[in-house]
Amino acid sequence: MPFVHENELLEHARRKGYAVPAFFPFNFEFIAPIVEAAEEERAPVILMQGPEFVKSFGEHVFTQAMLTAAHYAKVPVTLSVDHAFVTDDKAIPNATRDLALGWNSVMLDGSLLPYAQNVSMTREMAVIAHNAGAACVGALGEVRRFFPQAQNYAGAFEETFVVPPEIMTDPDQAAEFAAETGVDTLAVSVGQYVRSLWDGELPPFKRTGRLDFARLDAILERTGGVNLALHGSSHVVEEDLRECVNHGVNYIKVASEQALIWANEVRRLVTADKNVMFPEDIQKPALAAVKESVRRYIRLFNASNQV
Repeated sequence: MPFVHENELLEHARRKGYAVPAFFPFNFEFIAPIVEAAEEERAPVILMQGPEFVKSFGEHVFTQAMLTAAHYAKVPVTLSVDHAFVTDDKAIPNATRDLALGWNSVMLDGSLLPYAQNVSMTREMAVIAHNAGAACVGALGEVRRFFPQAQNYAGAFEETFVVPPEIMTDPDQAAEFAAETGVDTLAVSVGQYVRSLWDGELPPFKRTGRLDFARLDAILERTGGVNLALHGSSHVVEEDLRECVNHGVNYIKVASEQALIWANEVRRLVTADKNVMFPEDIQKPALAAVKESVRRYIRLFNASNQV
């Protein structure tokens, strides 16, 4: 199927009442089960990867693998550079490099910057992306992260944690941000958090994150219907993930759960079978488990049978 622009997918999702699932291939082998699950469910899908991973995998080879998967998929697929965090002056050049390689969407995450700087840098990224024929995702509001590698590491997670309203996306500011930057999609903070990869928690995750639907409604209304993305979904209660598509969310990223499912299955197999040797044998059950996780989220977001 021809490579599809991200905005086209998201517009269809908004009209039909579902969210396009976005998954993170943590290595080359993750690509196939994600696309296979999407094909079997007849769902569009976004393949995401961070700029640092793209580079470490061998940017040309990995990008071509993703582009080939998208081209031959039987469902619409788009590629998005995920979370180009603004930690130094390399964020925009790195994201621009990936757009030149063939990615057709980029997320510049300046959510931890002072507001004016976030606006300025996101506007610059949006102009570059649009000139390249690509989409741009901006971020406003802090998604609290409970792992030491995060810029905004919040310390050890406590089960009683509730996202404080003051770090969530402000609807009035969101309207101003969308207008001033020209982004196609806005990644929002409305009650979700991230804790999964490095703090020892294993799936199935305890889901305690609750979404602020009144805030989502206000953001959608005041931004004039800009696409809304939700990152950090692995710990949001499932009923809220189902419901958020009725409040403007048409783009949901899932990553942490598949990484841990894969790691746990590989660990289980090599511990149980000391004779297992070949990589394809080691990874086969892990990738099958990843595929089923992807399928579950596709159904949860009402994305099945949308193609």
